[in-house]
Amino acid sequence: MKSTVPSPAALPTTEPDGAASPARKWVITTTAGEQVSGYLPDWAAEDPSEQDVPAEELATRLADVCHYREFPGQALQAYSPGNPSDAPEELEVMSSSITCAPYTPAPELALPVATVRVAGEYWMTDLDPAGLAEVIQGLRAVADRLDGVVIPQLNDIRAEWAAHHASGTGARP
Repeated sequence: MKSTVPSPAALPTTEPDGAASPARKWVITTTAGEQVSGYLPDWAAEDPSEQDVPAEELATRLADVCHYREFPGQALQAYSPGNPSDAPEELEVMSSSITCAPYTPAPELALPVATVRVAGEYWMTDLDPAGLAEVIQGLRAVADRLDGVVIPQLNDIRAEWAAHHASGTGARP
């Protein structure tokens, strides 16, 4: 079965109307002399341009074109049952990226999307702006709960504990 190559003209444009600067381009050239090019966004981390690609591999190479930009998460100290030292270790949470695979089989899926790596091997993928806004709203709700509910209750519980617990260290009498 031969893979089909969508026409670059059929893909959604990401250039604003009336853009003053010329758009950057990537180019893939086959050994047969065929050239396919596409828009290379300024935010893309890599240029997928290649030369001397075997003609029979062109569709595969186009399917592999993926523009992306990564954003760091927040490093926190966390415990893990897999850590033999029982000490907390640094864990990056909520790193993210924007990706765009312009040669996906369905042109409506070729728009840039966000991915959020929660931590470890947990990801939220293919987020459009509304989906990302829902993630942000959920994170703000968690932060508000930690700040407005958990901290005040922790302070009250610690004060009550200190007032009623004799040793304060948890040692047995």
